[in-house]
Amino acid sequence: MVSFMLGNGDIRSIVHQRLHEDFETNSFWKAVEIAMACVSPKSNKRPNISQVVTELKECLMSELARRNKSRTTDSTSSTEMFSNTNLTSEHGPLAR
Repeated sequence: MVSFMLGNGDIRSIVHQRLHEDFETNSFWKAVEIAMACVSPKSNKRPNISQVVTELKECLMSELARRNKSRTTDSTSSTEMFSNTNLTSEHGPLAR
């Protein structure tokens, strides 16, 4: 069902309604493309975790930049707080 909606370019129908269409469409598309690549049946087509983290950080930075443009902040911006946050994982995959 989701693949059908995405194939038709209907991104808004899969976005959670709590977002009230308050999101950057290009960043959302990129995140969906990353997710779809991660579930590829062919392992050589799936991105490694470093690629996933890098691309998701880019999506987040784009969304934070959009939000910062739409409102004025009088203290530390979200982008500055994000740049000081360590998003690397020190844990490897767990055995199932």
